[in-house]
Amino acid sequence: MRIIILFLLSLFLLSCAKLAPKNGQPQWDFDHNIQFKQTQLADNRYHISVRATDKTQFATLATFLMRYSLRLCQSYGFKIEVLAGVESYNHQFESPNRLVNSLSANIECPAK
Repeated sequence: MRIIILFLLSLFLLSCAKLAPKNGQPQWDFDHNIQFKQTQLADNRYHISVRATDKTQFATLATFLMRYSLRLCQSYGFKIEVLAGVESYNHQFESPNRLVNSLSANIECPAK
């Protein structure tokens, strides 16, 4: 009886673990500790919006965007068109209390 219960429980956990997020649904990246949304615009073309927080530095957002583009396209040669969210070098000194925009970009993967 225990074996049957353990088997059914493991099947349930495995089925829940591989659920793919819907288009545009918020996702979490535990390596970089950030939240992002991915929307497919067309074949080999995606829109990525990386949510900025007070604790997340711009360098982390940009690094995530590069690494995620490579993972998404599965090869080099992708194009990133940054739409919003780039900070100046002295951004924290110029406007320390201003809310930072999310890093938003379109990614175009090379045709396969």
